[in-house]
Amino acid sequence: MGWLSDRIDNARVGPLLTLVAMVAAVFAATYVFEIIAEKGGHFSLGVVEFEFEVEYDILVIVLVAFYILVATRIAHIVGLPPGVVEIVMGAQLAFWGVKSTEVLALLAAIGANLLLFMAGSEIDLALLRGILPQAVIVALVSALAPLALTAALHITLGLNLTSSLVIFASLSATSVALTYLLLSSYRLVRSRLGQLALASAMLLDLSGMVMLNIATASISPSLAFYIAILLAALLLYPLLPRLGGAPFEAEIRLITMTVIILGFLSDFVGVHSVLTSFILGVIASETVRTRVQLREKLESLATGFFTPFFFIASGMSIDPGIPLHYVALALAGGVALALARTYTVYIYFRFTGSSRRSSLIAASSTAMLLTVTIIAASVGLQLGLIDSLMYSMLVWIVVGTILGSFALVKMR
Repeated sequence: MGWLSDRIDNARVGPLLTLVAMVAAVFAATYVFEIIAEKGGHFSLGVVEFEFEVEYDILVIVLVAFYILVATRIAHIVGLPPGVVEIVMGAQLAFWGVKSTEVLALLAAIGANLLLFMAGSEIDLALLRGILPQAVIVALVSALAPLALTAALHITLGLNLTSSLVIFASLSATSVALTYLLLSSYRLVRSRLGQLALASAMLLDLSGMVMLNIATASISPSLAFYIAILLAALLLYPLLPRLGGAPFEAEIRLITMTVIILGFLSDFVGVHSVLTSFILGVIASETVRTRVQLREKLESLATGFFTPFFFIASGMSIDPGIPLHYVALALAGGVALALARTYTVYIYFRFTGSSRRSSLIAASSTAMLLTVTIIAASVGLQLGLIDSLMYSMLVWIVVGTILGSFALVKMR
């Protein structure tokens, strides 16, 4: 019996049962949603009948909010970023036939812009300047596998150059936030190797956004006005600490309003809103990074409320009719891509004299896709540069790279 007790403890039955209960609750909530949506608020209990008006938009938002709460708990249990779980759960909603609404689309758009602002604010320009030559080499090495995959897709599918550029921008990016998270968990973020991995991730995200801008931007007579507003933001953001009011209240209002307003104005000048948000984040990076409480409050607003709607909506945009073997192929491709990027960078780190363990962790941290990839794929789908099948494959590749990278580090 002692052996059995030890086996049960090692299997972590408690979290497993919680996970099963969470999945069951998700299916139950979706089933109730479908019943209410189908009956239009008309129910009967025996001889008693009652009706109530229910807006489909409200039903969808309530269901998505429930999914977000469950996704947070599931992510904690399985040890994956919440965004990945939210994408998968959004795909489940698409499979169940739940349609997106204007309200959800608006919340997702705000989430995407705030997410890209936070991604831009993680760009440490001083760090990039300090180790730029080495970071460029690591970034180029890391981009070899995505370049080969993009070239293969370009040749076999007969894609045009613009579509291939969007795909390469998606596959060659990283996730600075996940890179920092992984390096921090193994206490490598302050080491020379960790700083080099972080700088190369920043460069890859920057280059991904530049390529996306080249693929999607158009010239507009209003472009000069748009540049003038960005220059005004460049001058205004350094003055954030001098704004009055409650602690950080004025700064958060200025940042969020600038991101939202400029984001929606960008479409009128031929620049996608997420690109504007990323640029604003880079402009404000020094101010946001050096003020820890301000950054924490912005992250709470962005990741605590808006960005989960974006990740759920991204999952809901996946083609529910995609064959399962395509999903398996994309997941396997994502794992293979993560392994290829990891070991090419690993070889370079080992060549420069770093230890095996540190090289593997640092290299794995730069192989994960998430924010920029999902944004680039979403923009490509929105503008008709890629179709729903390619978008779906890219999203599942994102999931595969994270699964592959996390498994590789834990199995080291």
